[in-house]
Amino acid sequence: MSRSRLSRQTMRALGPVVIPLVTRIAIPIALESLRKRKFAVDDFVGDSEDTLKENVKKTRSDIEDVKEEAVARGKKLYDQARQEGTEFLDVLLRRGLGLANEWAQSLGEPKVKRRRFKLAPIVALAALVGTGLVLASRR
Repeated sequence: MSRSRLSRQTMRALGPVVIPLVTRIAIPIALESLRKRKFAVDDFVGDSEDTLKENVKKTRSDIEDVKEEAVARGKKLYDQARQEGTEFLDVLLRRGLGLANEWAQSLGEPKVKRRRFKLAPIVALAALVGTGLVLASRR
């Protein structure tokens, strides 16, 4: 089943323009053309031009109303999505902190390493400097 791509409000806004076009122009032109066996457009266009202008003005004002309503709905949806997003992030944060605390408690207390002074690097550095001085003094 296919759906119409035009919304109900769009069809309502276009109705005052399309219905007079069909009833006052298209159908009489078709009937006259069938009767005379020729296509006579100019006779019918002049008769319905004023009505069409009025309906176009009315449709423009309806479109402006719909536009303002769409902007208001968009703002409302944006605010609602922002609020729900903030609430969702808050829930994620609380659950994440709870899981992190549980994980940290399951690890237990960390072992404290005792720092000791290492003598080996100092001895190696002294040997290197001493070898360099001996080699430099021989020259």
